[in-house]
Amino acid sequence: MRLAPLALLAITVIWGWTFVLVKQGMAEVGPLTFLAARFLIAFVVLAALMPRALRRIDRRTLGAGAVIGVALFGGYFFQTWGLVYTTATKSGLITGLSVVIVPLLAAGVNRVRVEARAWGGAVLAAGGLALLVLGRGRISSINFGDFLTLICAVSYAAHIVLVDRYVRRVDYRGLLLVQVGTVAALSTVGALALERIPTQLSGDLIEGILVTGVLATALALYILNRFQSYSTAAYTAIILTMEPVFAALFGVVLLGETLVSLQIAGAVVIVAATMIPKLSVRSARTGR
Repeated sequence: MRLAPLALLAITVIWGWTFVLVKQGMAEVGPLTFLAARFLIAFVVLAALMPRALRRIDRRTLGAGAVIGVALFGGYFFQTWGLVYTTATKSGLITGLSVVIVPLLAAGVNRVRVEARAWGGAVLAAGGLALLVLGRGRISSINFGDFLTLICAVSYAAHIVLVDRYVRRVDYRGLLLVQVGTVAALSTVGALALERIPTQLSGDLIEGILVTGVLATALALYILNRFQSYSTAAYTAIILTMEPVFAALFGVVLLGETLVSLQIAGAVVIVAATMIPKLSVRSARTGR
């Protein structure tokens, strides 16, 4: 499906923008509280839009969705926690490192041969990410938040690979509902056990939760699960490296963060990387 790459690219725009909203939200509530509210809203929205899929969830879908949901929870949790200590720009850039982790996991978990074009795109994207992250030459400035975000990158890579593994075996709508429900449940339990639930929420926080819940979670994950069957895990990971590019852009525009020339060059390299494996999508349509 030709629409698939554009749909996946749209996710990166949404996620890149919401890095700023999540960063702002962390100033008021804990990461688990924010995630619980965000994913509960997403689950309610998806369940209301797909009631038949909710009723048709079977044991196989429940098991697969729960496993994927745990990986997704790890990604969001460590990303959100990491944003307490690092900048929105750096968080977006480090998260994008999952592009080089996905092909390795795909080869091991899904037992698929990753095409040379996909590897080339992944390596080029990683090079662009290196320019974005290290463009200022501040290697020593890596902090605890960056380490947490690196764990997030591994978790997100696992999520992409697992979705690619199961989306062709069970109905993607039920798989999506279980994923989101798993993250909502884990976040809620964690928030109640470990964090103080605020009695009042600011207007900005409510807006951030609603936007991330509806757009960055319900809509974005629907697109990912809906169109993954027309792509490969490696190619999807390369497309999603555009997320840190948009995160950097929105960090500059909305938070006043700055980029140097090397970082801008890194963004250009990432854009080029998304073009290299484009022909490899054909194998996803006919090979599996």
